[in-house]
Amino acid sequence: MSKALSRTVAILLILIVVIAIGIGAYYWSSMQQPTQVIKPTKPIHTQVLYLISNDENTRIQLYQSGTVDIAAVTPSRWRDINNTPVGNFKLVLAFDPSRPMLTIQHVILNTMREPFNITEVRQALAWATPYQAILDQVFSGLYTRLYTIVPKGLQGYTEYNIVKYEYNLTKAMEIIDQLKQRGFDPSKYTIEIAYNQGNTARQQIAAMLQNAWSQLGFRVIVNTYNWPQYLDKVDNFNFDVALLGWIPDYLDPDNYLMPFVWGGAEFTEINYYKASSPNDVSNYVSRVERVIDTEKYIVVVGPKGSGASYTGPANKPILVVNYVLDEEATMKNWEKPVSMVTIGAPGWKDIPVSALVKISRTVLDPDIREAVINAAVIVFNNESPMIMLGQQVGERNYGSWVYNMYYPLSAFARYDLMWEDPNAPVVDTGVSGIRNDPNTMVIATIGWPDTFDPAKSYESFGWEIFWQIYSRPITYYYENTEPEPELAVAWAFSSDATDLYLVIRGGVQAYDPWNNKTYPIDATDVLFSIWRVARTNLPGGPSWMVSDFIDVNASQVLTEDEFKQVVSNGLSTVYHGQSKTVKSLDELLGFFNYSGQTAGVVKLKLKFPYPPILHVLTTAVGCVIPMEYALGNQYQQALADSNNGKNPAAWAKYVLEGEDDPTYKLLKDKPVSTGPYYVADYKEDSYILLKLNPYYWNATVWYELYGFKP
Repeated sequence: MSKALSRTVAILLILIVVIAIGIGAYYWSSMQQPTQVIKPTKPIHTQVLYLISNDENTRIQLYQSGTVDIAAVTPSRWRDINNTPVGNFKLVLAFDPSRPMLTIQHVILNTMREPFNITEVRQALAWATPYQAILDQVFSGLYTRLYTIVPKGLQGYTEYNIVKYEYNLTKAMEIIDQLKQRGFDPSKYTIEIAYNQGNTARQQIAAMLQNAWSQLGFRVIVNTYNWPQYLDKVDNFNFDVALLGWIPDYLDPDNYLMPFVWGGAEFTEINYYKASSPNDVSNYVSRVERVIDTEKYIVVVGPKGSGASYTGPANKPILVVNYVLDEEATMKNWEKPVSMVTIGAPGWKDIPVSALVKISRTVLDPDIREAVINAAVIVFNNESPMIMLGQQVGERNYGSWVYNMYYPLSAFARYDLMWEDPNAPVVDTGVSGIRNDPNTMVIATIGWPDTFDPAKSYESFGWEIFWQIYSRPITYYYENTEPEPELAVAWAFSSDATDLYLVIRGGVQAYDPWNNKTYPIDATDVLFSIWRVARTNLPGGPSWMVSDFIDVNASQVLTEDEFKQVVSNGLSTVYHGQSKTVKSLDELLGFFNYSGQTAGVVKLKLKFPYPPILHVLTTAVGCVIPMEYALGNQYQQALADSNNGKNPAAWAKYVLEGEDDPTYKLLKDKPVSTGPYYVADYKEDSYILLKLNPYYWNATVWYELYGFKP
């Protein structure tokens, strides 16, 4: 292995450790982790019932009566409800400001519509937003002030050169008055503020914004839409102003920059250079488009070429980013824009900032990456395509009869890992004769999953369901941020860090509750599941999380014997903060302390070294479904056509792009299970019932916790 190649993979492994250990330490160093005590008398949650109610008073009544164990409640009402007695127990709703989370709340301005395409209008609206009143009256301590798109705790967070917008109506009016002198008339514009039905917090925010922004001379109206309608409006930029929050898909600033800051621009080439002097800038760019003063670097951005005149600051090292725009691909993204898929959520078409976002994904030098991210964050803050409201702090919301509650940073709690007091309230839920007893977890919530297909759903409700019913190659334990084996029992990278090998767990079965069938899971199913997300490219879905990083058609399935030949040349791995070069399958499995069956190996071909890729595989796009269930009677032929996964491109004959795809039509309504629960029943906008998966591959954890065997 050459020195250059070994340095590449070494830096990547260091960054993986920094992401997992560094972030985890920041958030959880002061917190005692949940403990697992083998105590067979504890009741296991054999079923989970989601009750859908868009009326908050109804949800609160259900909570206070013990009909539900957890309820979605507007933070402004937490103090009144906290400690409400329920029999011999009480409701627990409390905040922990010492534990900042990565969830953010924001206001999205559609910059592809007037007047939000005018920077000064956006800045005026930012100065006319009553931030503290919103945090105090609506969130009541659940959120703390945030000024930047990358929240505190992630690489790239900065307060340097940041505009700290506060409520200042005088300043906002001064900006509007200056625009009026140039012919701008705010009274010509009607601004619609949209939010999702049943979200009382957003209802309150919308009313406060309506009152404040109307004072600038705009006509401001408020409308509410059911969740599918609202998602459709946001996805297709059919809105003026949208109120939303963001839970990161995975632990990296890229998961904030791409969904929000990226302007849809594509590039055939992006490079960075450290200029030796200000005059050296002209050797790299044909013109200077952006000059951003970051804490450690002056970042200069422009098209690749020469001859640019640079007259900016020279008091720090100068970092030059140049690019070659792919005009055809960019115009395609802009032609029919889809939010967070072909362009960031505000539709902000800034090409030089897009170049910063794109190159930040490929830079392995931590200092350079920090500066590039800082530069994008600073411009986004200064020009305000979105109005940042707040960053969430730690929370607790449950009935005190529920034990082992935990709150992952970027994932969801599993209800089979928490239990209830044997004397917990027993109350009829009113759904199919189901009682909320110690063996039933009941959650009162709002909205509805977009679909039950992980290739399409890109919202928190759907992803919570997937966390219960599917397994992924990689997972997290409780509140830890360290990647842990799930269906992949071990992983390793090639020397150039562009091949990721996943050794797949043997003995796993998927359960089809609709036909009461099981399907064995192997490496082919894992690759097919990931490949399918990219292939279907479903509108508004998370396909970019695969297609941006993985060349799925260049990926393949290997047998254990084939992998032994590959690993004999040396592969690098990282686990629990330790890295190692391994030269045999046994050595790799031993490093992960695994001695069980295996079911083949998946080789994922990465488009570039990307440290967060392990975290990406913990998300919905990593949910593993059986290929045989998805393809039905075409399965054997598809398997043969692909040479057992050696040529996944052959599957394109059986899986279509878009919503006409037969596998999407099946999975959107009838999901299967490779996780601890399966979907047993549901009625749209009413309830979803999950039941314990009798074929779950890790049922031994239930025996250890509860003495329970399915």
